[in-house]
Amino acid sequence: MPDKVGLHLCFDEHGREIEIIDVTPLSRDQYRIEETPIFNPGIALGDIIRVKEKQGVSYYVETVQKSGYRRHAWLLSREAAFSRDIKDFTQLVTEHGGRWEQIFGGLFVIHMPRNTIIDVELEMSRIIERFDH
Repeated sequence: MPDKVGLHLCFDEHGREIEIIDVTPLSRDQYRIEETPIFNPGIALGDIIRVKEKQGVSYYVETVQKSGYRRHAWLLSREAAFSRDIKDFTQLVTEHGGRWEQIFGGLFVIHMPRNTIIDVELEMSRIIERFDH
């Protein structure tokens, strides 16, 4: 499998919103997204996209294939985000074929296979409840 690279990816045809996203190159103009982009909520980890390169910037053209993951996201308090509960939960997610991201410290994103036996929403509601004062 090719190594991940940082791709200067733009979702705006005028080039105003460029972010560097970890991707896995699949062909000259196709990449698998390896992290959740901030500027396009319609694209997620594991999606395969097609881009058009112009002057060192790759412009998003289309999503070729959606990932097999179901995405869940929560905005957590600092206390919850860095808790033992979250650490244990991320281990469970990984053990069941999922992936997780923590963006800007408090945005917690889980990507789980669609056929998972884990009830992510229930588990997270239990964790959040412990920190909801």
